[in-house]
Amino acid sequence: MAKQAPRDSGRGAARPAAGYPEYLALERLLGLQVLRSGHEGSDELLFILVHQISELWFKLVLHELDQAGGDFDRDRLPQACKRLSRCEVAFEQLAGIWQMLETMTPSDYRAFRHALGQASGSQSFQFKAIEYALGYRESESPNGQAPPPGPGQDLLARWRARPGVYERFLAALARAGYDLPADGPQRTPAGDDPRIRAILARVYRNPERHWVVYETAEKFMDVEEAIQRWRFRHVRAVERTIGDLPGTGGTSGVGFLTATLNRRFFPEIRAVRSDLYGDGDGE
Repeated sequence: MAKQAPRDSGRGAARPAAGYPEYLALERLLGLQVLRSGHEGSDELLFILVHQISELWFKLVLHELDQAGGDFDRDRLPQACKRLSRCEVAFEQLAGIWQMLETMTPSDYRAFRHALGQASGSQSFQFKAIEYALGYRESESPNGQAPPPGPGQDLLARWRARPGVYERFLAALARAGYDLPADGPQRTPAGDDPRIRAILARVYRNPERHWVVYETAEKFMDVEEAIQRWRFRHVRAVERTIGDLPGTGGTSGVGFLTATLNRRFFPEIRAVRSDLYGDGDGE
């Protein structure tokens, strides 16, 4: 019986690559850096590469969060932890990339800034999708900008319509017998759901008994901390380059970025960590 050729999955040819350049589509990849300033000697190539590389890391983070959500849906907490660990490391890499951008002086940036036009990092639909995936649903800052119609809007619509990864984690805990509310998080003006906070307090007061849940909650905090470090390095890099001047695309620049430092996720985990040594012995 003749062996059937593998079917195309829709993500490219199924045949093995003829070599490294073809496998990575290097010719196409290396042709994506289009200098718009007309100054070949400028630092525009550095600027473009830093942001394109960032978007590639964002793509990986979204993939891992999608897989982690599926793991939670199947009650596979250790596997989800591995995915969250990879997201943490990705944001550590993203934080480090600002060091490269900081080699660019204000005069270097001035030479090509006009070429950005209305382009701004606040228009990154992939990072907005990451925020949605992690549960951030508050109204946008006035500086926040919607992506143009197309794949960006479609991606955001999909992630905004589905439960966040943290909510899917909580649903897994409910299926495991933890007495969590069936209606999902109902946050008070203080910012957290006391019912979820009480359950997680039991976990944190006796981590050995609830080790997998405890480890997963801590991994969520690792991801949040990595994102906060990335945000902080971003603020410092932009401040070093343009000071207090307005940013591109109509943003307020450093002021807008500084405000994003207050965007946090997983409020019940943070609340429990704050009062870990309160009354009660846990279970």
